[in-house]
Amino acid sequence: MATLSSALFAAVNFVHAMIFGGPIDGTAWDVKVKQDGFFHWGSKKDTLVFHKGKLVVAGAVGQGYSPALYESRDESQGTVFEAVLDDPSREPIEWSGRVEGDKISGVVIVRARDGRAVKYAFSGAKKAG
Repeated sequence: MATLSSALFAAVNFVHAMIFGGPIDGTAWDVKVKQDGFFHWGSKKDTLVFHKGKLVVAGAVGQGYSPALYESRDESQGTVFEAVLDDPSREPIEWSGRVEGDKISGVVIVRARDGRAVKYAFSGAKKAG
């Protein structure tokens, strides 16, 4: 019974995000993404846009991923969000993070088909304008 209620709750959240967006809907963010680990010094810039209940990751769109539905909720320390960019011909990319005021940070996990996962950290600020 708990599984059924969890699935129903998740479905209601997705419908709400599609229709009404979420607390961060209508915002855009400039972020730097860096692979976790001591030997990974470089980072790349990307742009995240939360629009009409979907997360658009500019770099991922350039690779052929479509915008993905996101879930978000307000918590005492800001707004938490999650989204999975999923395409049958590509590896799933999980974005999760927190927005506090005009700052954003979180984790990106790319799951390879062989079961390996590569973890990245991101942080940034609200896009001006």
